[in-house]
Amino acid sequence: MIEVTDSWAPTTPPNAPTAAIYLQIENGTAEDDRLVDVAIDRCEAIELHTTDIDEDRIMRMRLAGAAALTIPAGGSLEMAPAGLHVMCVGLDAPFRAGEILALDIILESGTSFEIATPVENR
Repeated sequence: MIEVTDSWAPTTPPNAPTAAIYLQIENGTAEDDRLVDVAIDRCEAIELHTTDIDEDRIMRMRLAGAAALTIPAGGSLEMAPAGLHVMCVGLDAPFRAGEILALDIILESGTSFEIATPVENR
């Protein structure tokens, strides 16, 4: 069984054009799977990003490759601040504390499911 064990999104400032969403996906199966998309009606587009620190110690985001999005058999995929994350581009309104976002998670295996993601500051 594959399940999301933790998901959350931080609040955003007024007029923010983007927002981050974090989650952890546990893979209790004997087969690797891969996160291929996340859908949410609050965003014009979704990008799956990694965050790296370059040789000048500057933090930069880039699109995540397939290897970074693999959920290993018996393991997990963690999306957390300063690391792998879902980037909501073209945010329709600020994320406010206490809201619950509906996300659709889509995996390479064809598995998809909806999760309820709270907006909170951790």
